[in-house]
Amino acid sequence: MKVDRNIKQNEHAVSAVIGVTLMVAVTIAMGAVAYAYFTGMIGGNQKVATPAIAFTKSDSEHTITVSTADIGVNWEDVNITFTNGISADFLEKTGPLSAGNTINLDTDQSLTGEVTVAFRHVPSNSQLGTYIFQNVS
Repeated sequence: MKVDRNIKQNEHAVSAVIGVTLMVAVTIAMGAVAYAYFTGMIGGNQKVATPAIAFTKSDSEHTITVSTADIGVNWEDVNITFTNGISADFLEKTGPLSAGNTINLDTDQSLTGEVTVAFRHVPSNSQLGTYIFQNVS
């Protein structure tokens, strides 16, 4: 059996140098798009700003009062967690969060003893403050 070793040359093909150059260019473009996507330059990775909210703690009255708060912040955006080392309790408040709002640990939650209160802004996943109270009844 005889093998035909005559390879026909196609005169309409792209040269090897141009083909390799195009493949390298496509690879670099794909890498640039992937880098931009994963670093958050493109896509739905928008960050939410943490609002400026300040609290004032009263140990004698077991209360936390909002001393200042940005306009437009709602209580629905704030997670309030009470813990005493054994169990946890959560407080859900509604409406606008504004200066003068008060949380009373003796009436707004069910834990006793040493109670830690943590405030977290849910949209930005930012800790707003943590407060420890002694002898909560």
